[in-house]
Amino acid sequence: MDNSWTIGKTLLWAGKKLENFELASPRLDAETLLSMALSRDRAFLMAHPEDIIQDETLRLYRSWITLRCSHYPIQYIRGTQEFYGRDFLVRPGILIPRPETELLVESCLDLCRNHHSTSQPLRILDIGTGSGCIAVTLSAESPGLQIMATDIDPLAISTATSNARRILPSHSSISFFVSDLGNCLAESARFDFIVSNPPYVGWKDSRSVDPSVRLHEPKTAVFSGETGLEIFQRIFAETLHMLEPGGSLLLEIGAGQEEALARMAEKSGWGLAADHQDLAGIPRCLVFSPA
Repeated sequence: MDNSWTIGKTLLWAGKKLENFELASPRLDAETLLSMALSRDRAFLMAHPEDIIQDETLRLYRSWITLRCSHYPIQYIRGTQEFYGRDFLVRPGILIPRPETELLVESCLDLCRNHHSTSQPLRILDIGTGSGCIAVTLSAESPGLQIMATDIDPLAISTATSNARRILPSHSSISFFVSDLGNCLAESARFDFIVSNPPYVGWKDSRSVDPSVRLHEPKTAVFSGETGLEIFQRIFAETLHMLEPGGSLLLEIGAGQEEALARMAEKSGWGLAADHQDLAGIPRCLVFSPA
């Protein structure tokens, strides 16, 4: 391989190649991947465009560019994704944490701070934990919580457990279970708060989903039936009896789903207590209480 490939030349080649595949930010992708390959930040790339890239590094980088041309997520190549200021392990088959989900975490933390409880630790159930980003962040931000986290996918539970071990001190209290919603829990299990970022995209909207999500992230964590509302019906029906008096159910939702979910919840015995909007003003986190 020609060792005259400089940082500047390589970025020019990669940017042009990625532009052919309708990626949202080809230049940024090219820079991010080269930063990873060189273990340098992007500022270094800009300051050293004439530096020569070694053959082994160049081969690795080109293989990553080929992957990215298929819309393969950079997070899977890197193996981590930042969430709430912490790096979480992610791998193929695991939903990549999104900034929108930080709103769900912050909403739950606010409720925990304002909850009038006995001396007993607050108990939280995280349904569909995925990478564990919600459960682990809640525990990291409020170490006294007792958290149970479930996911139907054993790979998700394995990944979430690894993230908890990496990020949290050994005394933190999270229990992980492979389970369809909360089916593995005892009938007597009760929680102060139940949180979930469930799959909420409908198959009817699949063509509008970013190709990196549609093609590479786990479909069971993204899609929920034809309309995207199907999983919510189950959550409303199966969790009402799990809440302690004064408890709340917090759900991340898709854009435009608020009214339909409020009606669905009311039919199942819930009342909409609050909605929290993202930076674009779109309701993303709904808080429900038993009616």
